[in-house]
Amino acid sequence: MTGLVVECPIDEMNRPRGAKDAQLRIPPLEPEVGQLFTGWAGELATCRKFAPMGQRVNEARRLDLDDIKWNVGRFGKLHVRYGKGKRGSGPRERMVPLINGAGRTLRWFIEDVWGQFGDDHTRPGAPLLPSERKNADGSSRRVGDDALRNGLAEATKLHLPSWTDKLTPHVLRHFCASQLYQAKQRG
Repeated sequence: MTGLVVECPIDEMNRPRGAKDAQLRIPPLEPEVGQLFTGWAGELATCRKFAPMGQRVNEARRLDLDDIKWNVGRFGKLHVRYGKGKRGSGPRERMVPLINGAGRTLRWFIEDVWGQFGDDHTRPGAPLLPSERKNADGSSRRVGDDALRNGLAEATKLHLPSWTDKLTPHVLRHFCASQLYQAKQRG
């Protein structure tokens, strides 16, 4: 009406769906996510806490080291064995490509952080995201979902103090979806 084109801040991946009162989830911008993970990476290299990935928290915590398929596809893939099913249909397996530097981040985590947990990387079923807690046989347990959520909240507070909303792993999934959507739009 005014002759001015206004770009909508809500892309296709972040528009509310379902109920009329669905919450709008606007993820951080790319520079903000870069700032968060750059700061967090420095902290993670010297501590025993670590970052969630772009998977759902419950999917990520159930990954094994053997689920990383470095030689599959162009970038490598993650074998998500316990993926969320559609509308209560139960777990769905899928292969997720390690795009946007995810393979580089995983390689760094395994080489520089994973060994600090004192587990045997050749053990079948060794968790990708181990806990400091041990099983009866001395092997590492899987990290809990609260540890991942709390770690992200603490890192956000420390490394992205300008972020005023709650930054959750699910909001980071929206960020990843936005990045893929924007890359597709650019061609």
